[in-house]
Amino acid sequence: MSIALLASFFVLSGCTTTLPQTNASRTSQAQKQDYYQVRIPTRDGKKLAATVYQPELQAGENAPLIIATHGFGGFRAKRPMSIYGKSILTGEAAIAAWKAGYWVVFYDQRGWGQSDGHVHMMDPDYEVADLSNVIDWSLGHLPGVKRMPEGQPAIGMIGESYGAGLQTLAAFTEPRLQALVPLTGWHDMNSIAPNGEFRSAWGAVLLGVGGINSGFDVGVMFSDPWRSAFDGTVNQDLKDLMYQRSPAAFCDQGKTPHADALFIQGFTDTMFPFQQAERNYDCWQEQGRDARLIGMQAGHVMPWPMQQWRGWLPFYQTDDMVHCGDYSETTVDTIINWWDEKLQGGERQVPQYCINVTEDRGVALEEGLPINNTQYVLPRTKVTVPLAGAFEWLMVGVDTGTDLFRAMWPGADLRDMKPNGGFGRPKFVPMYIARGDDEVLLGKPRIDLNLGGTSGGDSMPVFVGLGIQHANRRRVHVASEQLTPLPEKGIYELELPAVSQPLKAGDRVGLVIYGFTTQFPLNSAFLARNASVKGDVWLPLTREEVLSLKPDRSFR
Repeated sequence: MSIALLASFFVLSGCTTTLPQTNASRTSQAQKQDYYQVRIPTRDGKKLAATVYQPELQAGENAPLIIATHGFGGFRAKRPMSIYGKSILTGEAAIAAWKAGYWVVFYDQRGWGQSDGHVHMMDPDYEVADLSNVIDWSLGHLPGVKRMPEGQPAIGMIGESYGAGLQTLAAFTEPRLQALVPLTGWHDMNSIAPNGEFRSAWGAVLLGVGGINSGFDVGVMFSDPWRSAFDGTVNQDLKDLMYQRSPAAFCDQGKTPHADALFIQGFTDTMFPFQQAERNYDCWQEQGRDARLIGMQAGHVMPWPMQQWRGWLPFYQTDDMVHCGDYSETTVDTIINWWDEKLQGGERQVPQYCINVTEDRGVALEEGLPINNTQYVLPRTKVTVPLAGAFEWLMVGVDTGTDLFRAMWPGADLRDMKPNGGFGRPKFVPMYIARGDDEVLLGKPRIDLNLGGTSGGDSMPVFVGLGIQHANRRRVHVASEQLTPLPEKGIYELELPAVSQPLKAGDRVGLVIYGFTTQFPLNSAFLARNASVKGDVWLPLTREEVLSLKPDRSFR
């Protein structure tokens, strides 16, 4: 009985398929395009649930293998018509690869979906070791997995968030991986706790969604040192552990990854900022590996109105298109082009460094984000903690209605309207007013701020970011939709999350300061106090010269 017929029988009967062992690099007989469910054993006796997507191959042919897996709290695409297969970029690209003639093994990581075991939070002895077991099983049971000219199996991989972290960790320990696509992952897991302040809104989401999909078996999150994050901060033991489970720990030792990588990261990703992919990209490049980087707008997103949505799917969204100078292609096809180049010997089509400035245009860069920050002085500014910004998430509808009403007034021009502020609103200090529609915020803002205040102790939590008040609009938007916590009095010389934001004439750009934000609900002060902030801010103002926009005006 052929593998296709055997698989069809078990799929129809609702059972998993048991495949005979084989290490043949080419098929011995023709096989039809199909998919079926399997159970893959791990070294500690657990079973991982997986779906094998079998390509159509003629006798004597072979195809590369793509390993796909999900993010934290996720699950595999059990069939082409599924949530993951139609809504999440990992699943969309995996199904597209199968239809393009690739083998695909899409599996539930341990503790998630239908797999056995407990969640160990990317432990090298469990989650990372499991990936090697999946590769072992695939090479031992799937006929016709292509070999590279050097004899290594042609294996690519894709996964978002938790699945991205798995790839970048395994790249240093699993030499059979050849072409990775880490979507919105981390370089240092501590980025989920900037300045030691855990992103507690995301913590609630991860615990809730993760608990549901793991059968509420996320016990490791309640054990030391992980539970230190429950009060909104992380202790030194957890900082050390998260660093050890990050590619940063390997990169800092000068170790070389085995696989090339196409990193895809979002500017408005409120869990892992764009710089996380940039640092992975730099590590890969420094160690002589081929790395490409695509900066998109979306990523991990909190529910509206806490964050702007670019699609219907809650918590995770990606851009449909990649715009990179003259290159314009769907994100899925860009990923397939990457695998075709690396695993099939195809022509190079994916550009080196791409930035989606908006959903319909982007720029191609050669050496990373431009370094052209313009310095502005922040005069001493007082902020009421925790009241400033406490009601901002409730004001989206009010601001929108106010804008519409004012715009109806004859001769209305709201460009000179006073910045936001007042009861429950964040403090906004404008520093620059755009003079043309050819300007863009593109790069990495920096701050050198002195934070003080009226409290007797050192605690003075405020949250800062770049604010944009668009012409004729009341609301001040956080440019990257990310705020950086400054938890105590002192001096902060920091790089803020990178931004990619077009401007129009009349738009105001400056520093926005919150005393409370729904991104960090457990990290704010609960006793009223007045904070004082002063210093310098560097704004990454530029013009899209690669798009032939005027470069001759200064930003002063």
